[in-house]
Amino acid sequence: MGKGAKKEKEPRGDKAPKVPLHLEHYAHAAPLTGAKKIKKQCCRSTPRCKGCPVLLMRAARLADAGVTGKDLKKALKKARAA
Repeated sequence: MGKGAKKEKEPRGDKAPKVPLHLEHYAHAAPLTGAKKIKKQCCRSTPRCKGCPVLLMRAARLADAGVTGKDLKKALKKARAA
């Protein structure tokens, strides 16, 4: 490639976020939290970021328990504040 050459970009579609291997079983919770990237480790910031593994773990547990709708949003808001 020369100086002015541009790289071809991949078409943007509904790509799932990259998932660290030790968090594969929580990947289904990423759309619930709105995470674009699943982090490998928790940075312990307040409020927790949406891609935090702790938040994803809680969201996955709530979803498996059958919590939906407004109750799920309230529980995720509480989990981010913790």
